[in-house]
Amino acid sequence: MERVKAGLRTAAILFLFLMLLLAAGAAAADEHHTFVLNCGGGGFVGRSASGEQSTVIPVPDEAFSAGEDREWTLEELRGLPDFRLEGAALRFTADSVQGYDLWYELVCGNTGSSPVTVRTGRNLWDVTEPLRVWMDNPGQRMRIAPMYSQGPWGMQVAEGSISLQITFSTSAKLPLFPMDRIRYSSIYENSLCMLEEGSAFVEKYDDTADSLMEVMLPLGVPYYYAGGSEEKFLHRFVPSTTTHYYLESHMYLCGLDCVGMTRLVYEKCGLERHPSISNTLARGVGHSALGSNGTERWYMLLQPGDLVCVKHGTFHVMMYLGTMRMFGWTEANAGEAASLLDEPLVIHCGGNPFYYDRYKVYISEKGYRNTMPPDGGVTVSVIRQTDADAPHSRDVFWGKHFGWYNIRAGQPLLVFRLEDCTDLAWYGPLGTPAAE
Repeated sequence: MERVKAGLRTAAILFLFLMLLLAAGAAAADEHHTFVLNCGGGGFVGRSASGEQSTVIPVPDEAFSAGEDREWTLEELRGLPDFRLEGAALRFTADSVQGYDLWYELVCGNTGSSPVTVRTGRNLWDVTEPLRVWMDNPGQRMRIAPMYSQGPWGMQVAEGSISLQITFSTSAKLPLFPMDRIRYSSIYENSLCMLEEGSAFVEKYDDTADSLMEVMLPLGVPYYYAGGSEEKFLHRFVPSTTTHYYLESHMYLCGLDCVGMTRLVYEKCGLERHPSISNTLARGVGHSALGSNGTERWYMLLQPGDLVCVKHGTFHVMMYLGTMRMFGWTEANAGEAASLLDEPLVIHCGGNPFYYDRYKVYISEKGYRNTMPPDGGVTVSVIRQTDADAPHSRDVFWGKHFGWYNIRAGQPLLVFRLEDCTDLAWYGPLGTPAAE
């Protein structure tokens, strides 16, 4: 009997050990890494008046830097244990477009991406499936090809503007690639400094990127309609427009609105002035890539500094920062937000009930009369389809609903809900600081 019991104990220990190995393997296999390949390229994609069709052949770099003076080749990546392509995004600039509602795809072998219409300017496609074919057989050529037979129509792709963003997983333990963690960048320096003192995101950035950034205002930059100048921060004004929140009978603290914030950040980073929200939405660029993927896959398509424009009753613009995992959070230290590690984080100047609470005290301490606290300010939010699963929520008197997760005590992560949006578009700046 004792031998039987001993045998059962040994079997149980072996079974437990096997389960731990499997769990460790599963965790390791979930490790993902992201890098960008420059693909050069350029030229005319379309069909001439004589019926001759032209394509553009992207030629990806054969190797890329993974930090610490280490370069990887695609052959080395494909040889990693349990290598799996998780997602891929194509970016390019169209200098000009001839014709209307032109449809294109990236093709490799007999596999093409979902058909996409092209607009003049920056374009973003989800090209996971043709890239999967190419990664398995890089000898096959990729091409950007038109999907129509009439002519003369087409687009002119800017020279050197094509790039591929590739995300993969492997069970191998690899060093972090540059896009796996946030690093010192003007896009972070000039956006995160608009948050409040003690922000968990400021602290994480300082630790991860080895920065000593100081915030602009101790309580954060407040929201103010049509605000766009930092010289006027916290000055009191009668509102330039009236709404159910802005009343002519009250004064308000000046700050930024959503466009004022993103344009100010772009200006400080030396980037071109981005288009209006309405113009970006009208062009619809990138909406198919984002709209056809769940938000948990957006990190495979976006780069820090990209803009997400929406219409949810009013127009709104947000700037993508990365994910909680990129900021260094893990399942062990993310608190209630542990399930959101790969969801997209955006920084924007929008609704936030905690700004109202903070500045209500500030206004009282200043002795200001007839002055309303702001209904929001510069905030880091997680984009999700809904906030129905958020453990905390609050309705405010100005008619807004907010849901959030606590990263730690006193550090809420607000949810921006896509279910409220009727339109969605992407914008990527030229010379994005993600490549610094």
